[in-house]
Amino acid sequence: MTGETPHTVQFRGHLPALDGVRGMAILLVLLSHFTLREYWPTERSFYIAQSGWIGVDLFFVLSGFLITGILLDSRGKAHYFANFYKRRALRILPLYYFAVIVTWITVVYVERAPERLAGLDSFVWFFTFTPNVAMGIKNAYLYHSFIFNLNHLWSLAVEEQFYLLWPLIVWLLPVRYLLFLCIFLVGVSTELRHLTDEMAGQKLSVASYVFTYCRMDGLALGASVAAALRLGWIQRIPYYLWVTRVLFLWSGWQVAQLFINGNQPKLWTLSSLFFTSVLLLALNPDNRSLTRRIFESVPLVHLGKLSYGLYVFHHMFNFEWENWFGKPLIASGVNPVLGQSLYMLLAFICTYVLARLSWKFIEEPFLRLK
Repeated sequence: MTGETPHTVQFRGHLPALDGVRGMAILLVLLSHFTLREYWPTERSFYIAQSGWIGVDLFFVLSGFLITGILLDSRGKAHYFANFYKRRALRILPLYYFAVIVTWITVVYVERAPERLAGLDSFVWFFTFTPNVAMGIKNAYLYHSFIFNLNHLWSLAVEEQFYLLWPLIVWLLPVRYLLFLCIFLVGVSTELRHLTDEMAGQKLSVASYVFTYCRMDGLALGASVAAALRLGWIQRIPYYLWVTRVLFLWSGWQVAQLFINGNQPKLWTLSSLFFTSVLLLALNPDNRSLTRRIFESVPLVHLGKLSYGLYVFHHMFNFEWENWFGKPLIASGVNPVLGQSLYMLLAFICTYVLARLSWKFIEEPFLRLK
């Protein structure tokens, strides 16, 4: 970035630092889902140990930023809608439907239990990218296979539903009004979760966790950064010197307090604010900064490249990881710290191998068609 002024922010094109942000998001999620309850003395300590599930919010923030940026930069060009949906289909659909079809075949022909796939547990929800809707109505996760677990695909459904309407909104609204809409969506998200909890008759319900309208704060915050950068508003202040650092410290402290003292519906807005500050730090114009060096590090960038496969397979095979590694380690009586560490390492290695195979044989061939 030689020759750039201190306020020149590179936010278009391929940015390795954002691959690193994606790598951090998947690493948080993996650490969360590879945490075994048996190795933690209390429910509270286990809850804190697996707090990395908020990495999903980082995915939402990053997705909102990247998708909105792509749409804003392509407004006015030919085939605006067609090009966007074709590219998203080539990126998302092949691996998603591979996982869904494999699991459906397993339930019907291996487990021989097609009766499980009825009503809200029907695979129609997965095939139509709406499992989060079924989970929200049921206010519980779906029941389908004892071999493969697809409940984590709710987050992909949220993003796909976002992609359905957002291109039209970006196309219709001036950038300034789009930014105001994003701020409005962030402002109402926590209240929408409260209302959904009341309808579900349960505090912190599954419904308020998975419904798309309850998770718009992360997507909208990412989108607001994309819009503000194109308006030039962010560049007018030394955001990476003080504003972002204050936001990072304040929101990080608030999120930590909620995990220590008890969860609340505002957690997702606060975690999204925290990860928005992480995104801004990753965009720091000074390529010598610590945050840029961290996010552009080879391991995080590499994990970011494989993040889609890592996300799909890590939880899809979680029954296998627990049966193959978790239960034997627990039964062996090995030291909890060692046992938990070994489980994470073994589960990660297996997930990584699957993600590499997915990249080579499923994802990359379709991405070349872009």
